[in-house]
Amino acid sequence: MRSIATTSLLVLAGSLGLSTLAAAADMTMSAPTVAPAPASIDREWTLTLGGYAMVQPDYPGSDDYEFGFKPIISISRADKLSRWRSFNDNASIALYDTGVIEAGITGKIDWKRDTDDSDDLRGLNDVDYAYEVGGYAQWYPVDWLRLRADLRYGFGGFEGAVADFAVDAIYFTEFWGGMAISAGPRMTLASSGYIDAYYGITPEESAAAMALGNNLSAYEAGGGIYSVGVGGQILKRFTPNILGSVFAEYKYLLDDAADSPLVVQNGDRNQFQAGVSLSYTFFLGFE
Repeated sequence: MRSIATTSLLVLAGSLGLSTLAAAADMTMSAPTVAPAPASIDREWTLTLGGYAMVQPDYPGSDDYEFGFKPIISISRADKLSRWRSFNDNASIALYDTGVIEAGITGKIDWKRDTDDSDDLRGLNDVDYAYEVGGYAQWYPVDWLRLRADLRYGFGGFEGAVADFAVDAIYFTEFWGGMAISAGPRMTLASSGYIDAYYGITPEESAAAMALGNNLSAYEAGGGIYSVGVGGQILKRFTPNILGSVFAEYKYLLDDAADSPLVVQNGDRNQFQAGVSLSYTFFLGFE
């Protein structure tokens, strides 16, 4: 599913001291860093602008791909710039942060699905934008391993719950001036409200689809394990201002999502996403 982090939430998160998971270069149990800010500017406010450019499925469950874009807009203090984060992390505001354990609120927007996104959707109703809000928690049992869980409730295009679980092993290398390499497994659980919105087919939709030559039978999808997979990224800070990454993720649809005629007949349960990111940080000159 195409998704974009809400600009307003990102800006609010930054202004309140948005904190995502860090990676530490020392042997303490603090979060690891990609490249620490100079001590002289570590409390200075910054504005980061950029974006993720990626190849992604046309719609959830599709076997066709398109180019997508997700903006990066963040306001934070300079001492937060070195903190490692996954390209999959949603906009979040940390309410509790010890450096080892972090918890707070999170949110995202799921892009709408239009019938004209693909011929495979002929006869199906559009799915509107969906808005998800909830909480997250993450923990470093050791300084190179992050465990994160997000639980969100969505409304708009669907109404139901979604839970994401991710484990990331993080390795910092001095190669090419220093990079953070990370990878790990993923799993998503979802309620029937989510899965049926994107993979269910009503009798009326089935009749309309068949009239248009799209042979989709009626199907009601329930909740359960939505997908499992693996993802990874390489994060590189080129200068104190410029940060880039390369990332990829594989997702394997399960249970009712995988059994949907939309996937079995028109799509693929194997879902891929890959891309690059680039951002530039402006140091604003005040604390």
